[in-house]
Amino acid sequence: MDLLSQHEAFLRAIFDAPDDDTPRLVYADFLEENGEADRAEFIRVSCEYDRLMRTASTDEESERHRAAFVRKGELERDLWEADSHRFAEIGRYRRGFRYGTGHTRAAVAVLSSLEGARETAVAAHPEWFGALHLTLADGVINTPDQVRVLFESPALAKVRYLELQGEEKQTDAAGDGYFVHVPVITNSGVEALVRHRGVRRLSLLDLRNNNLDNDAARALVRSPYLDDLKRLLLLDGNRLRGKVWQQVVERFGEDVVG
Repeated sequence: MDLLSQHEAFLRAIFDAPDDDTPRLVYADFLEENGEADRAEFIRVSCEYDRLMRTASTDEESERHRAAFVRKGELERDLWEADSHRFAEIGRYRRGFRYGTGHTRAAVAVLSSLEGARETAVAAHPEWFGALHLTLADGVINTPDQVRVLFESPALAKVRYLELQGEEKQTDAAGDGYFVHVPVITNSGVEALVRHRGVRRLSLLDLRNNNLDNDAARALVRSPYLDDLKRLLLLDGNRLRGKVWQQVVERFGEDVVG
């Protein structure tokens, strides 16, 4: 197993057992062995701080808790100053990793290559390994290769809610212009998406505001991999004509589509 795959295996273990410190501490040992001593210490100290915050009952333990708090802050600042892109958002880390709600946002550019997406997740966004809800923005998905990266990236293997909602923008900065939709996915992107087996793990798919037409709707209807979809957001901001919307309703059910 190469070094990148080892990182991914450790991070998957960490985010599959978010309440257990053991995988974090094992990963800290691995980081130290591979030249990341400060990051390793940050994880250990952060775990110690969190544990003592919950369990400290003696003066000695309270003092250790205060010392861990001070050292944790020092390491966090040092790591940020060394590489603010990789170690961002000071104050948002718990037990060595950026905490969140299970919802993450990424630029479409991350789908440019599988190797690049894997490296980005390990180096800058380990929290992706815990993401259930993914929002993609700032770019356009229109090729099978992008879809392949999306579904084959180890960091995104737990995503069940995929938000590909185009952005609604006003054309006149003065405020009296009309609104246009800036898409995140095209008709060809939707066709590639629903042909990939990975889409079968989704329970929510948001495709609003992408100027999609009947071709995209028909691709959704024909897909053999969307039987477990619980919510499909498609109607708003797209250009569906004729009977195709009824076909979508018949395929997925009135309680699913919207």
